Parts: sequence; C-alpha cells; structure tokens
Amino acid sequence: MEKMKIGLNVPLFAASLVAIFIGAPLLGLTGVWGFLVQNQIVPPFLKALHAHISWWSMVILIASLILPSIPLKPILRKTVIAGCFVAMPLYVLAIILHYTFAEPALVSFGFLGSYYISAFGLVGFLIEIAFFGAMTAVSLLAAGFKIPFLTAGNSPQSKYDIASEIEIPRKAFLVYAAFLLIAVALGLFILNQFTLQHKPVTPAALINFHTHIGFFAIGSLMMILAASAVGAAEWLVGMILRLSVVALAATAIGFTAFILLDTHSVVWVLPAVFYFAVMILAWLALWGKFGLIPRGNHFHFVRGALIFIWGALLIFIAVGPYLALNYNTNPNLTVTYKQPANPLNVGPYPDSTAYSGTAPSKKMPRGLENLHLSPGSWSHVAIFWLIILLVFGEKIFSLVGKPNLIFFLAVTVAAAPVINAIGRIGAWVNLPGGPGPLLLVAHPLKTVNILMLFIIVAVWMKKRRRKNQESADLKKICT
Repeated sequence: MEKMKIGLNVPLFAASLVAIFIGAPLLGLTGVWGFLVQNQIVPPFLKALHAHISWWSMVILIASLILPSIPLKPILRKTVIAGCFVAMPLYVLAIILHYTFAEPALVSFGFLGSYYISAFGLVGFLIEIAFFGAMTAVSLLAAGFKIPFLTAGNSPQSKYDIASEIEIPRKAFLVYAAFLLIAVALGLFILNQFTLQHKPVTPAALINFHTHIGFFAIGSLMMILAASAVGAAEWLVGMILRLSVVALAATAIGFTAFILLDTHSVVWVLPAVFYFAVMILAWLALWGKFGLIPRGNHFHFVRGALIFIWGALLIFIAVGPYLALNYNTNPNLTVTYKQPANPLNVGPYPDSTAYSGTAPSKKMPRGLENLHLSPGSWSHVAIFWLIILLVFGEKIFSLVGKPNLIFFLAVTVAAAPVINAIGRIGAWVNLPGGPGPLLLVAHPLKTVNILMLFIIVAVWMKKRRRKNQESADLKKICT
C-alpha cells in the first residue's frame, strides 16, 4: 500500500489556530456571555458559525500535516496558507453582516425556489466554496492524484516545514476527502434548499447526516494518524483504514435509508456503532497493544494524555446512540435543532419570552446532546494537537528553548474537554452552579491553550527564520 510521510507546515498550523480562536473563544463565548448568561437565546447563525469555524479549523490543521509532502506548486502553497489566514475571518464577518445589517432581497430562481440573498451572504458562499475546493485539492494530491495546473514536478520543502518519519497510507486521504465532500455537499444542499429560503429542514435528519459524516471523515484520519504516530503495526493501520471505509459507507447508506424510506434510526445507528468499535481499536493501539516505537523523552507522557482524552471521547460518543435510539427515531424528530414552523422537538424548547439560560438542559435529552456534541468536538481538537506534540513537539520546543513546556500543554490540552463535560453533567443533573466548571474553567483553559500554541509557533517561526539567515550568511562568508 503506497504511503506518504506526514510533515507539519507551521504557518498553516498557525492558521488553524487562528480559525479555532475565532470559532471557539470569540464566537462561542460571545454566545455564552453575550446571550446565555443574560437569559437570552443565542442567535442561530452564531451557533452555526461557532460550530462550522471550529470544525473547519480541523480541516486546515489536517492540510498543515499534508502540505510538506505534496507536489503543489510553490505559489499555490503560499496562496493556500495566506488564504486560510484570511478566509475564516472574512467568512465570519460576511455572515454576521448578512444576518445583522443586510436586508436580503427575495430572488426567485424558478423551480429551484426563492432565496433571501445579500452581497455579504454571496461573499460568504464564495469563500466557503473556494476554501473547500482548495482543501479537497490538497487532500487529493496527498492521495496520489496529479491535478493539472496544481501539480509541480519538483516542490522543495518550505523553511517552515518540519519533517517526520511517520507514514500513513495515501488511501486514507482519499477516504477522508470523499466523505468530507459528501458532508459538504449535504451542507450546501441544506443551505440552498432550506436555510436561504427560510424553510425548515425536511427531514431534519439531514442535519445529523451532514454532521456525522463530516465528523467521521475527520475521525477516520485521526485514528490512522494516532495509530501510526505511536508506531502501531502496519497491518493494524491498514485494518483501521479498511474498517473505517466500511463504517463510513454503511453509515451513509443507513442515513439515506432513514431519510428516504422513513425507517427506524437503528439503520444508521448500527453502522455508527461499528465506527465506535474502530475507535476502540485505535485507542488500544495508543496503549501499545499492537506495537510501540517511542520517540523522544516526552513520548510516553504525551501518549498518556492521548489515552486519557481518547477514553473520555469514547464516553462522549457513546451518548449518541442512546439519544438516537430513544429520541431521534423519526427523520423529522430532533432533540436540539429547533426550526421555524416545525414543532417536532423532544421536550419543551425555550422561547424569546421565557428563557432561563442553561435550564432547558436540566434532566432533559438536550443536556445529554450537549454532552455528546461539545466535549466530543473539543476532544477531537485536543487529540489532533496532542498528535502534533507527540510527533513534532521535541523539534518545536527545543528550538523555542522551552522543552519542558510540552508536558504542561499535554495536561491542559487533555483536561479542557473533560472539564467541559463535568460542567455539562453538572448542568444536566442540576447541581448548584452546575455549568460552572464549563464556564469558569474549561472555556478559559481552552483559550489559554490556543493562545499558547499560537505564541509557541510564532516564536518558532521567528527563530527558524533567524537560524536560516545565519546559515545563509555563513555560507556567503565561506564562498
């Protein structure tokens, strides 16, 4: 099976940190402190932006692991990096302006429907298309495809690239790209046929189809990266890849049957549980059950942090099948997603005249859904960061001059999602000050993690540039 070495393009990794800073602390905490703690409903577009940008930051992070090893023309490499820095802030600004300042015009497109369109919304749409087009191209190049006008005959590594000895099958990137594109296509369908027409998404299960396939696509690559990073046997990595393909394809087919044939939710939950089983297999790989190759003094400590947060993630994921089998049993029945002119929600939902902050989560399925989604999403971010610390941490922190800082970050990165979960559980159980750990500890801790990682990579790039300049000056003197 053809393989590709994993590297790290540090500027693109920095762009992913900028994106998640916008998505999580800026947008997320604006929703919490600007609305929730004042007993106001968070605007739906703000919730969507928070989720989208945070997950899109993972797509950028994955691209940063790919970029050093693909034959992309140098000018296009620079364009991808600069574009990721610029695209996310511009997209967020455009969408906020669309919903808060613009007065969208109702434009009819015949049989396609009538759309509420503004110049700001159009800019956001074009940015989204360009972003996923670029990320898809990067992934396909990693999968071994040669794309006209993009592929370079010789593409030397950037001075800000860090190489590694970790190799993963090229087919993993094809699987990731294919299922991520399915998720994006579903998202665009929902946007055009429902959101822009101010119609409820029918059936509502399209939302779950869109999110789960996207999460699973990213998760499949995460499992392969993690197993490869700890030195698991080649046959195990190949097995995770093959089982992931089966799980993702079966889940997609199950969702399609659930939506089109109006079956019970078990048709997609069973293959999703199979994906969960593959996650357990990858977790066992972190324990060293299928081979282990230590790399550096920090290896076992960071691997321990990975084992810890991966185990927590399994708990967060396990809440999903319980909700799907007990509540989301009808394609139009949802736990958390309230839509206009669609009352099919589990339990009472807050309205603009009587809203009590996090109270609707207490003793309700919605609180369990929050436990499933939020800490689960944070855990994926933490795992990718820990993989980077495991593989590239020693090279980064030794140049920065703070080699022991990696141990502190390994603890705080793994702890933030778990403290998030403690707050979610406290809110659901209705403990005094229940969501306090989430609001007062987890949110600040994740913000500190993002800022620390950004400062570290900025210092690394500065020192790397200085070191390269000194080498160049010495070469001139010698010649």
